[in-house]
Amino acid sequence: MNAGRGFLGRVRIPPLDPLLHLVATFEKQGLAPAVGGSGLLVALGLADTARDWDVTVDAEVPPVVAALEHTGLPYRDGTDHDFYATERRYVVDGGDHDLDLLVNFAIRTPGGTERLPARVTGRWRGVPLADPAVWARAYRLMNRPAKAETLERWLADRP
Repeated sequence: MNAGRGFLGRVRIPPLDPLLHLVATFEKQGLAPAVGGSGLLVALGLADTARDWDVTVDAEVPPVVAALEHTGLPYRDGTDHDFYATERRYVVDGGDHDLDLLVNFAIRTPGGTERLPARVTGRWRGVPLADPAVWARAYRLMNRPAKAETLERWLADRP
């Protein structure tokens, strides 16, 4: 994936160190985290700002908690089952920002629950990037059409 080449200005992102530490720890534990959300948009050169990091992982909860413990980073359970059907949402303290860790990311729809898999499709600055098609769908389901359309246009321009 050719990431981060479209936006010409300087990007404003939270510090990478806590994210890279979490990613490395998870990968050492055999987990495959993928960064989506605004961080994915920045990495693809489609936005200039990410205020936090959205990290998805498909796994059972106990190994995720074990990996979180290995990071040494403070975290709390921020799971909300109103709109999201994500199995767990952990809010990880990255210092001056949060990392949202979404375990088995899913959204409730009128037709049921739609799972949104954590597929790594590339890397940017050492960060494993989530599948843009999955996040285009997620943004549609979250009623964020501008972000969905941005990713859909980016996908349409790919061979």
